Amino acid sequence: MNAPTKPIPLLMNIYKEVIPTVHKYFDPWKQKAATIPDSELRAQALDSLEKKEFHCEGGGVYGLVAKDRFDDLIQFIIAYQIACDYLDNLCDRSPSLDPNDFRLLHQALLDALTPGAELKNYYQYRAEQEDGGYLHALVKTCQDILVTFPAFDKVRAGMLELSGYYGDLQVHKHVKKEDRIPRLESWFELHRHKVPDMTWYEFSACAGSTLGIYTLATYATKSDLTEETANILKEGYYPWIQGLHILLDYFIDQEEDIADDELNFLFYYENEEEMIERFRLFVEKSEELISRLPDPKFHKMIIRGIIAIYISDEKVQKDKEMKKKSKKMIKMGGLPTLLFYLNSWMYRRER
Repeated sequence: MNAPTKPIPLLMNIYKEVIPTVHKYFDPWKQKAATIPDSELRAQALDSLEKKEFHCEGGGVYGLVAKDRFDDLIQFIIAYQIACDYLDNLCDRSPSLDPNDFRLLHQALLDALTPGAELKNYYQYRAEQEDGGYLHALVKTCQDILVTFPAFDKVRAGMLELSGYYGDLQVHKHVKKEDRIPRLESWFELHRHKVPDMTWYEFSACAGSTLGIYTLATYATKSDLTEETANILKEGYYPWIQGLHILLDYFIDQEEDIADDELNFLFYYENEEEMIERFRLFVEKSEELISRLPDPKFHKMIIRGIIAIYISDEKVQKDKEMKKKSKKMIKMGGLPTLLFYLNSWMYRRER
């Protein structure tokens, strides 16, 4: 199975191969979550599975590049993404504001990328403890699959680096409200020499995506992967593609975040013109780097698809102003984005 590089064949493969396979491995995690003994942990696990299922469907598209390791890669992506979404819920919806709690919870994601790492009590700093082995099972699934990928040793450092940024972001953005911005700004100062010219809030967005991790895992399934190519893959996705992904995520959450008084990185742009201009730059830089990647046409379709999935979200479609802005973004992605947009719009309504 070769990864298709044109919109219609790609969509056909997604419906025929990816989505059924994703649900084959996603649904048993729902059953496991339903048996979690602690009512709060169970509620957060089930909520994240119900509301963020599309994260796994999107991540599963990378399976098309893995060919004979299609099922294995999808199982890894699902387990890792479910863990991310579950931990995000635990940080977001918990009365805890303890950075030690958030740090230890996200140690699970680093352990998931470290076959042989000892499983820990990731709930040590919180009242809720009994998850019936749910989080351990997610971590162990990732470990057991990654160790079988022939080039995992070439991508391990890059995956851990990106996971480290992701965990840092979750810690800093969930602490006491008055501490969030100072912590995020200090964190950015530690790393700004490693990234192109950008603001602290754009850097934070770049850290919040798992796409680079999934890309590295995808190519770890190939025995001929070199360290040089592994590095090109990481730099292809981080920071620009990952930043575009999360800025779009914040774009659709603007209204909700205003209502809930939540941190939204888009609110720090001076005006709408600056925001659109920076979006355009993120798209341009993403496409520029894609030309250096293996399977560049596939990755280009991924970017088009990401733009389409977010701007077809009902939160955008029911808001006149956001819908107007989203049309400018469709133009950035051209005809493939328009096709993905129409498809995504129809798919969501059928669901």
